[in-house]
Amino acid sequence: MRSKNLRTAFIIYAIILYGFWSLLELYLKPKLGVNEFTKEVYFKLVLWLIPAVLIHSHFNSYMFIKKDEMYLLNQKCWIIVPIMLLFSVFIIVNEYVTNGKLTINESFGINTVIKVLSVSIGEEMVFRGLFLNALLDDKKKYFAVFINSLMFLAIHFPVWIRSDTFISVFTSGGFLTVLLLSCIFSFVFINTKSFWTAAFLHFGGIYYCMYFDKAIFDLSLTTPLINKIRFKNSLF
Repeated sequence: MRSKNLRTAFIIYAIILYGFWSLLELYLKPKLGVNEFTKEVYFKLVLWLIPAVLIHSHFNSYMFIKKDEMYLLNQKCWIIVPIMLLFSVFIIVNEYVTNGKLTINESFGINTVIKVLSVSIGEEMVFRGLFLNALLDDKKKYFAVFINSLMFLAIHFPVWIRSDTFISVFTSGGFLTVLLLSCIFSFVFINTKSFWTAAFLHFGGIYYCMYFDKAIFDLSLTTPLINKIRFKNSLF
């Protein structure tokens, strides 16, 4: 980081974000009945999006990608088209291999779209627009992406703990999906210098998963094709 004040703001905000989000997932949501829509839309707006935008704006001169570039689209943004097509094909094929058919989520509706949009914009503003942006350096891009991916992975810990899937996510290798997607979002953000490309990819990935009633870090995203190949090989 190129500023001591930026480093201090980075650390303080990260502690507040991870601390409150853990409290929300592990205590407030189950104890007080905070619903998923409220958590992912209103809390993400107040705790994620607004603070990240304000911090980025305040320390704009120290950021690797300035706001004059970050909030715009450019010719390089077309890279998201083939990536999004690959996402779509993978999720659709995965759904078919898993269930033998394409099963649509019957509860999918406008509230789901709003929730997915909020998650995508909020998380990408925090993890790519702010955290990765503050960590980036011309000579240490891979290191910055690595640290950012670990931070992105860690923010999912509370929901995995609450749903009793924390251990299984790691023992099965399901956590690799989150790390891989974080790396993809990060390198697209770096190469296009646009926040919107990462946000759109994030939106597309979650949209298709929820359309077919999957979690983006669901174990079935990483294991069914492998399991089917192993089963076929065991016949010979």
